[in-house]
Amino acid sequence: MSTRIRLIFIVLSLILAWMPCQAQISVNQSLSLEEAIEQLDNAIQQTSGLGGDSKVTQAAAVLAFVLDRDEIETAAGHLTLGNAYFINSDLGRAILHYNRGLLIDPNHQELRQNLAHARSFVEPTVPSKGKRLGIQLALLSWQRVIDPWTLWIVVVVMLGLSSALWTARAAGFGTRVPRKIPVGLMAFALIGFGLLGLNQWTTDHDQRLVVVLPGTGLYSGPGTRVYQEVYDGALGIGTEGVVLDTRESWVQVRLNNAQEGWILDHSVEMVRQ
Repeated sequence: MSTRIRLIFIVLSLILAWMPCQAQISVNQSLSLEEAIEQLDNAIQQTSGLGGDSKVTQAAAVLAFVLDRDEIETAAGHLTLGNAYFINSDLGRAILHYNRGLLIDPNHQELRQNLAHARSFVEPTVPSKGKRLGIQLALLSWQRVIDPWTLWIVVVVMLGLSSALWTARAAGFGTRVPRKIPVGLMAFALIGFGLLGLNQWTTDHDQRLVVVLPGTGLYSGPGTRVYQEVYDGALGIGTEGVVLDTRESWVQVRLNNAQEGWILDHSVEMVRQ
């Protein structure tokens, strides 16, 4: 076979191999969000379990493309994408998307449950300091019992009852009502309002992040030559924290267990995009 014929054969082979690939990309680009979610759900249902599956990986990539293409943020999309990453053992990005979904719908029970389940797989590599974490958890523990909107209704009702009782007492109609009742209602309403304010401040002002790469170290300063690691060992994938400061390619964080330090920014993904 001459060199010219060989060259033509090679070019034809490359064209034939390129055409199906282009057709597949064209189909993916035309998918709607609902179709991409359904495609990924089907791939998840057909996979054998944890450990990775090429169909799930491809479907997850398609869904991520559609979400980015249409600039659509939905809780359902992030839930499905988080499930796909979890099945493919990408714990960091699973936790990332569960958190992003909860930013859209904080009361989404399945997102909360899946996030809690994924967090149970994060290696506890950082020793907890305890006090600051305990105070923060205590102040926000009411979220396990009642959602913010219901608490808002309770606060408004308490304020209304307290105001009505004070008005009745001032008009001489509610003298038989003990003063401690409207005072107590007002106190509980103010406490509830304070808890809601703390929750709102935390949600609006804290830029949270998730560690998505293995071997991520936590350092006492923004550098590996001068500053030492805060503790021995790398952060577990899926470790979460709050951004305190940024400097060039470094991010200062406070981890969920109140440990503070600096992390290289390429090792993390921000929850709020």
